Amino acid sequence: MTKKTLTVFEDRYSRQQLTDVQKKELLSLESLWGKQNLILRADDRLLLRKYVGFIATPSLQIQILPKLFEDSVSTEDVEKEKLLSVRMLFRLLSSSGFLSIKDIPNPQQIAVMNGDLLEIFISIFTKKFLDLFHKQIHRQYEEREENMVTVKGRILFQQQLLRNGFFKHKHYVSYQEFTENNLLNQIFKSTMNSLRVLTKSEENKKNLNMSIMLLEDIQFVRLSESLFSQVRFNRLNESYRPLFQLAKMFYHNRQPGIHSGDERTFTFLIPLNQLFEYTVYQWIYEGLSPEGLEVKYQKPQRFLDSQNDVFLLKPDITIQSETNIHMIVDAKYKNPVSDDSKIDLSESDVYQMLAYAVRYQCNQLCLVYPMFRNNKELKNPLATYVIQNGDENIHISALQIDISQEDLISAKRELVHAVSLKD
Repeated sequence: MTKKTLTVFEDRYSRQQLTDVQKKELLSLESLWGKQNLILRADDRLLLRKYVGFIATPSLQIQILPKLFEDSVSTEDVEKEKLLSVRMLFRLLSSSGFLSIKDIPNPQQIAVMNGDLLEIFISIFTKKFLDLFHKQIHRQYEEREENMVTVKGRILFQQQLLRNGFFKHKHYVSYQEFTENNLLNQIFKSTMNSLRVLTKSEENKKNLNMSIMLLEDIQFVRLSESLFSQVRFNRLNESYRPLFQLAKMFYHNRQPGIHSGDERTFTFLIPLNQLFEYTVYQWIYEGLSPEGLEVKYQKPQRFLDSQNDVFLLKPDITIQSETNIHMIVDAKYKNPVSDDSKIDLSESDVYQMLAYAVRYQCNQLCLVYPMFRNNKELKNPLATYVIQNGDENIHISALQIDISQEDLISAKRELVHAVSLKD
């Protein structure tokens, strides 16, 4: 059966023509997404919330991208948004350190792979391997045990007595061999073999076949969690660590729920809001830590009602010096502007910030949103609210950052400048 490939944007309805089998497979993923985050209407409109990435089932391959344009886009804009969104997703993954991926595909590479996230990841993996292999073939000392006529290494006397009691000409020995057939290469080769089944790209197939051929003396292994945990890095193989992380990602599939180890379902799903808030945290941390400020992610956690230990609060980002929290920042991947260009903050978001202000005794709070295409003319801060709290005022501001830029340096600088101005 030929797989149907779908591209959808997170939290945006799109009409999809699916067979009954494909619908059944899609709905079977409800436990992965959550019923409220996967909606398939009777009119074939599909909505996927919360995660971005891709998922491949026996008859479907779906990629979910972060939206950059307004909620409804014209047909001619869809392909443009798709390519921009894929590149932006890789920039966020790289900039945030959410994954150990520093290879950002250029627009030509994205176009060659037709904006297919799975194919792009496979392409990065194979090209990175070929580049490293040609620079320095990975060899390392491996412990071997063998029954031999000649003595090599050291004799294992207990095994010698058990195995060679009547064979005086043989010696059971342990020795170290400097070899290519080591655990790291075995993992790479076995990962490549599984990716050959998934890829539909001729270029990826060619690179995978070439890589496996270069590893012709390496044995295949059955990938497992324990196998990955046995790998150790040192100065001789440190350059292979990012490649190992990619192989590990392919094995674990990076899915948030079920299907772990299921070869029929392959997923790479990241909570979009978590990716965005972690990017914002990394930018603020890199910008303010050198100034002596302590920037924490989802800490400190406190109960709103500390006497009964209920209503746990977990702010995205806190900025403090010594014991004083100067600012709390919350990141939300959604559009804070309505269709008529009015600032339309969620009441629940504002109430959440007020709860932080009361419990953490912090009067400076900031909501950070991504900049959508229709909002590019709006200046920061998008909104500022002053709420009286006894003799003090609580200040809540709303900012947007342009994560669609090819160069994120100016976006980082603007964000750090905005939060560092608060006292």
